[in-house]
Amino acid sequence: MSKSPLIFFLAVIVIAITGCRPAVTDDEKPVVSVSIEPLKFFVDELSGEMLEVNVMVPSGASHATYSPTTGQLQKLSDSDIYFRIGHLGYEEAFLHRLAELSPDMQVYNLSDEVELIRGEPLDHGDHVHEGGIDPHIWMSPGVIRHLLPVMRDAILDEYPELGETVRANYQDLYSRVSDLHNRWQALSGQLSHDTFMIFHPALTYLARDYGFTQVPVERDGKEPSPATLRRIIDKARTRDIPVIFIQQEFDVRSAQLISEESGAELVQINPLAYSWHEEMEHLLEIFKNYLQ
Repeated sequence: MSKSPLIFFLAVIVIAITGCRPAVTDDEKPVVSVSIEPLKFFVDELSGEMLEVNVMVPSGASHATYSPTTGQLQKLSDSDIYFRIGHLGYEEAFLHRLAELSPDMQVYNLSDEVELIRGEPLDHGDHVHEGGIDPHIWMSPGVIRHLLPVMRDAILDEYPELGETVRANYQDLYSRVSDLHNRWQALSGQLSHDTFMIFHPALTYLARDYGFTQVPVERDGKEPSPATLRRIIDKARTRDIPVIFIQQEFDVRSAQLISEESGAELVQINPLAYSWHEEMEHLLEIFKNYLQ
């Protein structure tokens, strides 16, 4: 056999083998995992989108019941950093697997940096359970101001080559969050109402930090009983609550009934939206419109 056909044959085999493998490029991004879409927003903003961000709970899914896919768990095992909210239902379910998924991954529980809020104690007659921890820490600009330095430092420690980008972006992002924080602080003194109703209590930290009262329909992930529903309707009427917030992840028929009986208007919000800053601006306008 001459050398030319042999060389051609070997070339065909090499092309066939390499063609079956995904191309590996020099600009592959390091992987960071986060619990929810709003945390992806902060990582993207800080890193200038120089990191691939794996989100464990997609928008529209319930963080209380969601089960990560095999693909998400694979990305998690490839991650250098995992920013977790802490106390989300899915996190509690698979937390014990983190070490085996990626023993070298740096895990940051952002709830460790926050003064947490517990729910009301659960009275079972012969004993009382301590209330569960409310996980919705990201829905307060005041809390986020405390968390941004933690996220910045974690990214800088792992990726020092991004130092100039991260430091510049941090200053801009922190300034924007602080502006939101200041406007929320000013808002509570400008409104005639300070109480709102919400199906799933996702605004607990917002209410605490800015002087509002949140009245939840759902408690501990459970729909209200008929007797509880009647009490909630009476409270909405007595306190003249003007608005009930609902979210797309939940069955809101109870909230619809309360709205019909009390006259409070249903307004949909999205605490799991990627565009955290835009969602908080939108929420600020809703409070101005309905609590004035």
